[in-house]
Amino acid sequence: MAVALSPDQELATKAFLDALSESGAACVSRATAIKFLLARKFDVARAHALWRQHEATRRREGLNKFEPFEDPLKSELETGKFTILPTRDATGAAIAVFTANKHFPSQTTHQTTLQGVVYQLDVALQSLDTQRAGLVFIYDMTDSKYTNFDYELSQKILTMLKCSWISFSAWMYPVPACLKSLLKFLSYSF
Repeated sequence: MAVALSPDQELATKAFLDALSESGAACVSRATAIKFLLARKFDVARAHALWRQHEATRRREGLNKFEPFEDPLKSELETGKFTILPTRDATGAAIAVFTANKHFPSQTTHQTTLQGVVYQLDVALQSLDTQRAGLVFIYDMTDSKYTNFDYELSQKILTMLKCSWISFSAWMYPVPACLKSLLKFLSYSF
């Protein structure tokens, strides 16, 4: 996918790649550089900060290598708890949905669940439309029970998307009435 860039954007891309090279980063492709620059409107310093945070999150959470055709990631993907919808919102942003009532914390690990999320986000972000218009993330708690609730995982996902992910547009968190007080209590506890 070749992206047509203005001369200023080309300079920003070169500066970004040079900054990564100087910091000792592994080889980063031009396409990857453009993803981070698009996410920060070609502000090289902000794109570089996003890239550093993104890479730190991947290392910390073990999100660097995916085996989508082998368990446990294969089983995680088959649950359908996280999906990128085949439609976009009114602004053109891709729509991703995490369906909490399909999540059973006792049956999976945070790392496996995050791998399922990140693997699909990586695929979605191969689209130039998604890179440009962003992504709306819906954490759907409809029909969820207490057994589906994983506060630490939802915090990890929220932090990952807010602080270290490319093309994140919005976060929606529909919460059933029975869990609202629990969420309020937990948010004050940590």
